[in-house]
Amino acid sequence: MLKILDGASDKAIAVELIDGYEVEDEKAIEKLFEEKVANGHEKVNLLIKTDRLDFSKSSWKAMWKDGKFSIKQMKHCGRIAIIGHSKLEEFLVKANNTFFENKKKDRAEKYFDIADIDKAMGWVNE
Repeated sequence: MLKILDGASDKAIAVELIDGYEVEDEKAIEKLFEEKVANGHEKVNLLIKTDRLDFSKSSWKAMWKDGKFSIKQMKHCGRIAIIGHSKLEEFLVKANNTFFENKKKDRAEKYFDIADIDKAMGWVNE
């Protein structure tokens, strides 16, 4: 289930994923992202809170579509903050950032512990 979080700037999207990540959730994020781009934002930042996400209840199809959309929209991706409480998630975000990060384009993915959600929101709102 997808929940939109308060506190995001005009150039950012903040969401929480609860229980599983389904195709409907992925489509909703796509729509929010495309609206930001259509409104003139060259770069869109994302904050994704995953501390209540259960990957075993998530759809592989949703994750596949998410990956394809991310590649398609790479030029519009800015900062991505993943908020969680898992050392595995932290490792995966760092590994993914090796390929994703582009300092010239201010594109990066960072992991934040749930206790640092305000810091993460500040980072995506910069």
